Amino acid sequence: MYKMIIVGTAKSGMALEAIAAVKAMAEYANKKYDLKLEVYMQVFGGTAGTIYITNEYKDLDSAQAVQAKVMADEKYWALVKKVAEVSVAPPTMALLRPI
Repeated sequence: MYKMIIVGTAKSGMALEAIAAVKAMAEYANKKYDLKLEVYMQVFGGTAGTIYITNEYKDLDSAQAVQAKVMADEKYWALVKKVAEVSVAPPTMALLRPI
């Protein structure tokens, strides 16, 4: 099982807008691509307004298959653009494998 983690930070004073944008993006991707993206907000420590998105893939082929579909999805990228408008900088992404 592989785990993807995306971490981004809302612009100052825009946490609610960032939450709404990220949740809309995740809900769309979950429905369209049969994913189980989960959205979390950091509540203690670190930088205020940090938002985490997680998902699991059974293998690398599954992760790549979704990535290929998402890259061609204009509606998904329109939702990502809304997230970018309320974010400090592009998110960081990591794909983790168990050890």
